[in-house]
Amino acid sequence: MLKKVSIIFFSSLLALSAPVSHIKRGNSSEVSNKSTNQSYKEYEVQKGDTLFSIARKYKVSISDIVKLNKMSNNLIHPGDKIKIPTISYEEKAKKAVAKNKKTVYTVKRGDTLRSIAKKFDMSIDELKKLNKFKKGKLLAVGSEINVKAPKKVVKKRKKVTKVLVRRGDTLWKIARRYDLTMREIRILNPRVRTRGLKRGMVLNVSKERAQKLLERAKKRKRNLRGRLIRYTRTYSTSGSGSSKSTRGRNLGSNNRVVRYAKRFLGTRYVWGANNGRAFDCSGFTQYVMKHAKGRNIPRVSRRQAYYGVYVPRSRLIPADLVFFDTSRRRRGYVNHVGMYIGNNYFIHASSAKHRVVITSLNRPFYRSRFMWGRRIN
Repeated sequence: MLKKVSIIFFSSLLALSAPVSHIKRGNSSEVSNKSTNQSYKEYEVQKGDTLFSIARKYKVSISDIVKLNKMSNNLIHPGDKIKIPTISYEEKAKKAVAKNKKTVYTVKRGDTLRSIAKKFDMSIDELKKLNKFKKGKLLAVGSEINVKAPKKVVKKRKKVTKVLVRRGDTLWKIARRYDLTMREIRILNPRVRTRGLKRGMVLNVSKERAQKLLERAKKRKRNLRGRLIRYTRTYSTSGSGSSKSTRGRNLGSNNRVVRYAKRFLGTRYVWGANNGRAFDCSGFTQYVMKHAKGRNIPRVSRRQAYYGVYVPRSRLIPADLVFFDTSRRRRGYVNHVGMYIGNNYFIHASSAKHRVVITSLNRPFYRSRFMWGRRIN
């Protein structure tokens, strides 16, 4: 009798001293170990159970079950009692997302470590380290693994540099469609004219290219102005036109030069010619100055542009040479010359008209491309 009492007393002491409490719930019970701050469930293995089915049922990883139960062969039998972590991988993933910007991915049929790593812009080693995968780990369909939160990818619109002209298109419509100005569309397509636009033609519409070409043209124009300042004198510092008598004599001789130039109206334009039967633009002005005024000036327009005295458009008088940049891209240098005849008109050998003609300086084409005038005394 004494032995029985002592045994009961000893067992009650053990029960009181044990820091583990059991809460039975069917085939599983929740156990909380306060000393190690761990919580888990006890589950009695049923017939047909596998580690995978149990892990899937309680949404935990198999490795956590194996580690918690210190299993060596990963074998279970009906009636065995195993410990199952109460924290599921979903809760772990939520904590990971909050702390380390991770997210959860559900494994689908056909997935591999390589395909998942590529999908989330990760390396296979990073994926293994993030999930603590051991060598030979197989992915189970439906299981959830940790992956890095995908970066927000903004699809960039493909830059359009060339476009095919469609029926009903005009330069203005195409320029507006691709956010270009008329000057930009023309500088990108110098050989295309408004009336010559045809269906099927390919046009350049690159905004970046247009900006580069415009900047290049501005730079050339600035360089040209710098050269003009260095090598020429302004009209205000020159002595020409200082007295009424001198101005009158100059105007009389200049009018004779203009009358002589008008003799060649209709003479055909031939590039490189200056023989009196045919002219190009600079050949015409050189020929007239030599035979009507007795002055030998340079042969080409870009050299004539720096010969004599600089004159702004507002102070042009008859027989002054006028210079233009008629290049389609407006590169900012002189490539055409004519002779001013008064009343905002000038005479020149026109490559477009194929002959010597008189044209108004107020025409938009020449007004926008006028550079300056030169006076040959």
